[in-house]
Amino acid sequence: MTDVLVRLATDADRVPMAELFAAVAEERTGIATEPPVDVQRRAATFDLDGTFVAAVDEERVGMLHVDATSHGFGELGMLVARPWRGRGVGSALLDAATVWARGRGLHKLSLSVFAHNDAAIALYRRHGFVEEGRRIKHYRRDSGELWDAVDMGLPL
Repeated sequence: MTDVLVRLATDADRVPMAELFAAVAEERTGIATEPPVDVQRRAATFDLDGTFVAAVDEERVGMLHVDATSHGFGELGMLVARPWRGRGVGSALLDAATVWARGRGLHKLSLSVFAHNDAAIALYRRHGFVEEGRRIKHYRRDSGELWDAVDMGLPL
């Protein structure tokens, strides 16, 4: 893998992360948000606590956010730029988030992933996540389709 630096996000990452988010949303297959994405508005809304970026030089190629709840678990959301998928970026982000979550005293990480996203499900399984349930026809897409979500968890 090319040298990918995974680090906690800073204010300087807000717009590049929002641009990455918008690019992945354009694909309409991996995240719940669909285009158009207001990049400036999205940049302003990021909660940087628990947000990691994967960067190659100045390009942000992936991001992950852990929302640490008051109940002791963290809800995870992640995305990786299409050209960087399958190259270890997701694994590096998950590794950093797991270390961070343990350091925060969280007892578990959880996430939801579209049921058709086989690559992401396989990645999460490789990192120890297990399927905990399925939400049938949970997400209404702009096309009118209703997509299932798989809930997964990783005890820490």
